[in-house]
Amino acid sequence: MNHDIKGICLFLGLIGLGYAALLIVVMLLTGAKIIKTVMFISIFSSFLLSLGLTEQVKHRLFNYLKSMTVKQLS
Repeated sequence: MNHDIKGICLFLGLIGLGYAALLIVVMLLTGAKIIKTVMFISIFSSFLLSLGLTEQVKHRLFNYLKSMTVKQLS
């Protein structure tokens, strides 16, 4: 995949996750029932984010998260 396209996917994914976090705050403060919208935006943004990452970065993130869960369980 082209590096420019990967950069755009990363950017849009991060913007989407930020927007989902903002919607969660609004939902908690107002009691609005927009959980389906938040879930859709979060899933789609995570997909875009994973498209933009290289295999090496994905592998490093997975190993880091795995080590964090092992530390918490111990």
